[in-house]
Amino acid sequence: MATTILNVHSETSPAMPARLSVPVLGATLAVFASISFLLCMLLGFVAPEWGLHRPWLQFYLGLTGFDLRSLVLGLLQSVIFGGYAGALIAAIFNFISRRFG
Repeated sequence: MATTILNVHSETSPAMPARLSVPVLGATLAVFASISFLLCMLLGFVAPEWGLHRPWLQFYLGLTGFDLRSLVLGLLQSVIFGGYAGALIAAIFNFISRRFG
């Protein structure tokens, strides 16, 4: 059996402010928004009477219902909106952390 040794060490000094990776957080929120969109669309197919899928139809541009065009358009918008939000949040955090951290 192999022995694994886990060394925990910080690559930054305690005096250095924390930083977030802009591309990583952007991609993370893009994937999160896409998975959430797909789950809500799936719920709309399984239980359309619940109406939990309606916010996607209200806030995403051009969605008309449960067709292939709306699915692709919703996924594209999820990636764009999630990536934008993640990148902006990370950039603002990094700025504030450098300035006041």
